[in-house]
Amino acid sequence: MNMRYLLFFVVLLVSAKAEAQKLVKKKLADNITMQVPDDFYPMSDEDKTQRYASARLPIALYTDPDRMAEFGVNRSYSLWQKDDLKMMSDFYEASIRELYDKVNFITKEIKTINEHDYVVFEFESSVYPENNYQGNISKYTYLLYALEGGTTYLFNFSCELRLRNKWQPVAHKMMESVKLK
Repeated sequence: MNMRYLLFFVVLLVSAKAEAQKLVKKKLADNITMQVPDDFYPMSDEDKTQRYASARLPIALYTDPDRMAEFGVNRSYSLWQKDDLKMMSDFYEASIRELYDKVNFITKEIKTINEHDYVVFEFESSVYPENNYQGNISKYTYLLYALEGGTTYLFNFSCELRLRNKWQPVAHKMMESVKLK
């Protein structure tokens, strides 16, 4: 009987910690601030190399202590103009659909956050195995795309799909806090 109470108490503590994720304001670049979970930390060079094969390093890459959720900010110089958001949205939606075997969009919209317009994509995705030794890779992802001064900014939060219920509210709070100057 005592073991049941102990187990119940542990489950209650873990649940409370997940629901009470504290966010802290971070300056990610001279022109970007936002709130990030206080226990997220910058990825190591090894993590960056393993997870992101790119010639251009992201502005910021963070992960949680369990390395099960991650957040990053990237930028690329582009020819998109501020009035191209609808076309940009269509382009990136098609690109997302091509990246995965299965995509279920939760949100696809253009939204104003802190006086700046963003293309928003929130979705679940799956990549099917190429052989019998792999399993499906399923993710929850929340993306924001923004245009500013000839630059496209991408804010990307992702975690394993099985952790969506834990991280989705946190991702929403984070993305609602983005300030791009």
